[in-house]
Amino acid sequence: MADQDKKEEETVAAGTLLVCGATDFYGIGRTKEVRPEYPNLSVPHRLKALEGIKVAFIAAGASACHSVIGDINGACYTWGRNEKGQLGLGDAINRNNPVLVPGLRGKKVVGAAAARNHTVVVTAAGDSYSFGLNQYGQLGTGSVKRGKGVEDLSLVPQLALVSKCSKVACGVDYSMWLCGGKLWSAGCPQYGQLGHDTDHSYNAADSSVKMVFEPQPQPRLIASLAEKTVTQVACGYNHTIAVCSDGGVWTWGFGGYGRLGHKVQQDEFKPRLVEVLMGRVQVPADARVAAGQTASFCTITGGQLFAWGKLKPSGDNLMYPIPYEGLSGWDIRSMTCGSTTFGCAATYAKETSTITWGHSNGYSELGYGPAGKKSSANPDKCMALEGANTLQVAMGFGHTLFLVAEGDPKAEAAPVWEAPCDKDETAPNVGGASKRKAPAAASGGKKASGAAAKKKK
Repeated sequence: MADQDKKEEETVAAGTLLVCGATDFYGIGRTKEVRPEYPNLSVPHRLKALEGIKVAFIAAGASACHSVIGDINGACYTWGRNEKGQLGLGDAINRNNPVLVPGLRGKKVVGAAAARNHTVVVTAAGDSYSFGLNQYGQLGTGSVKRGKGVEDLSLVPQLALVSKCSKVACGVDYSMWLCGGKLWSAGCPQYGQLGHDTDHSYNAADSSVKMVFEPQPQPRLIASLAEKTVTQVACGYNHTIAVCSDGGVWTWGFGGYGRLGHKVQQDEFKPRLVEVLMGRVQVPADARVAAGQTASFCTITGGQLFAWGKLKPSGDNLMYPIPYEGLSGWDIRSMTCGSTTFGCAATYAKETSTITWGHSNGYSELGYGPAGKKSSANPDKCMALEGANTLQVAMGFGHTLFLVAEGDPKAEAAPVWEAPCDKDETAPNVGGASKRKAPAAASGGKKASGAAAKKKK
């Protein structure tokens, strides 16, 4: 059995995790003030806490201020904001360094997705576990706690009611599970993002109009795709993209800014075929798809990237998919979206690059360096990783993860970040609203500063 496990490990592409952007997870999206102990990392850094860990996958989410990774043995680590228990560690205390999730010990975690307040993972056995906020049933456990003043939180992993799962994706308040080529969803139905041909709304007031959207805690098959074989899925804030084995690309949910690619700004309550990505434009079953707050991306055969939606704070919306000129000729190997930032690992001829762009939230998450620009309307190379064999890129809200092949010289030469303390006690407790206190003293009497990120000797 040990020999078999070793053989399986060797088939997994191992990598080294690098991160850039915010390290003060409480403050992301709330304040521009940066505590000296928790600087914004302007270039990709290795994490001291993960020295010796061979990483197999990385995961974040456009609305997430936390991250998830798994190593080649299937152990799952989480860190970042945790005010709703989205780290699955049994409490609501933020973590500055990756921590092994105790409730997933013995489970071989092979994939994950992160949302604003919840996380979903998938195991090699085809099971899925979720944790964090369950206000709309987004954990897929079949029930939601109700009552005035009641907040439904799962601080430790709970088994979702799906089977034979291979991939997961999360929007702000909903989740998708890809199981045996079929797509299942649960959570908030407000914009039709669950794909069930309804928003499950009703009027909760007798003498006025007060629309309420019924939580959907039971994972449900998306019926209009039941005759298809779904191969890829991605979620933005409130819209979903799916690719099928026959090359069809389907979108649904919130239709503002043209993010669904149907040439109109209207919500779609069930999957609708994107007509532009048909015919002469061929989309492979293993296409790279990604969705942000207002934008969508999909690669076609050959790796060329198509984009639609609102990609810039100013300028026109792309109402239907068009070739993304800034990456013309590049073969996209990994694609990701933050809220308003984008990133990919790509190859041009024999040149390998890690490319980022978009409107930065002010946390240096594009990785351009201390003297570099903060935002970029057009794709630009992350020069610290130029030539590196980047396997995956994953963006969250205000931070970016890079998985670089193990032993790559650029990864080994990267500076090292070590947070001054593992737990951030300055965030409110569950159900509390306490004001932020002074940061805890760094362990061992050491203090970290902005560029106190040290080079490993």
